[in-house]
Amino acid sequence: MGKVLDYIKGILADGSGAPSSKRVISVIFSMLIGGAFVANLGWGLSVDDNLLDAVMLVVIAGLGITGIEKFAPRKPQEPESGMD
Repeated sequence: MGKVLDYIKGILADGSGAPSSKRVISVIFSMLIGGAFVANLGWGLSVDDNLLDAVMLVVIAGLGITGIEKFAPRKPQEPESGMD
């Protein structure tokens, strides 16, 4: 069970190991889309198309920005001086 939790933490973490809010929100909204799909197929419930489109755009934007950050060049960090 510990390996599974470590894997999930690794998926939701950014390059430095800190949790990424974009990834967490994208995973939550992906689960909502999956729930809407199952509710539509299993129980015949319908979801408003505008709501489903909005949730899908949030997922696409969140995962798209995360993917772009992976390939974007990193700025070198300047050391902070104590004299201001």
